[in-house]
Amino acid sequence: VANVGSSLSSASYFIIITMLIPLSSLQQHPSNSRRRNDVTSRMTKIVTYKRSLLITITILGIIHYYRSSPQYNNNNITGQSRHNTESKQSETSSYLYPPQEAHPYVFDYNPNDHDFRKSNSPKVIEFYDPKCGACQAFKYNYIEVAKKIVEQRPNVQFFGVSCAVYKSVCDEFDVKRFPKILAFPKSNDDGSINKDDGIEVPKGTGTIYFVAARLMKALRTKEEIEMDRVDSSKFALGT
Repeated sequence: VANVGSSLSSASYFIIITMLIPLSSLQQHPSNSRRRNDVTSRMTKIVTYKRSLLITITILGIIHYYRSSPQYNNNNITGQSRHNTESKQSETSSYLYPPQEAHPYVFDYNPNDHDFRKSNSPKVIEFYDPKCGACQAFKYNYIEVAKKIVEQRPNVQFFGVSCAVYKSVCDEFDVKRFPKILAFPKSNDDGSINKDDGIEVPKGTGTIYFVAARLMKALRTKEEIEMDRVDSSKFALGT
């Protein structure tokens, strides 16, 4: 019995010691916990780095795809050309339609070369400020509007007046906001105009079609308006 008891006691001690070995090893080697934490931290950093790298590669791929598209290239070329043109303008002059840019349909007012007071043709005048964002945005549409109207009515002339240079002229025509567009269907025999005869045409959204339509209507002479009225009356009467 004593031998059996001693053997059971020895077995119990062996099991208890075996169960306590991991605990004792942890107690004797506290660095194991730090090592596991270090490994976990490193793995977290690696996963985060891989995710960031994947996101960066994806974004760069999207940017490359967009920049290689024809639409981006066209917009970029157009934007760069406009930016270069506007930069040159801001450096060299205070005009939106300077002679060196060769606009065959729009002339910047100049009392020596392009004076709208010396022309007895029907005319459209845009009063602008070269630093005005709305004026800069409308510039190319104004040129296209002039082209569209001149093709139908070659005797109409288009002018631009820089209020930064010719402030007195803008004050003469009561320019309070930019751009201001006035249409003069008829001039005096000497080419002079009466400011009260000017018909202000709203720019609106600046759409070429609608601005051109409003200007064509404003440029009608009294005779043309009367003829349109008679024609409308005949049409209404069915004759």
